[in-house]
Amino acid sequence: MKVKELLEKLRAFDPDQDVICYCEDKGLTTSGHGFRLFEISNVDMQEAEKTRCEDGVPSLKFGKTEHSVAIVLIEITSDL
Repeated sequence: MKVKELLEKLRAFDPDQDVICYCEDKGLTTSGHGFRLFEISNVDMQEAEKTRCEDGVPSLKFGKTEHSVAIVLIEITSDL
């Protein structure tokens, strides 16, 4: 999702509403729960290169390289 798409979607809501993220990915859920909640703790921009680790997990390589781009990062926490 691009920043403009996120902004467009968020404009439809009351600006004083809380924002909670959730994930249904099996690797992040705990036993007996169908989803996991996250809260946005920070939004920042960093130079990084999109990559995958040896095990195929998506990751970022931070710093300026010939393949890096400016990426908006939304930091989340499960500690609501």
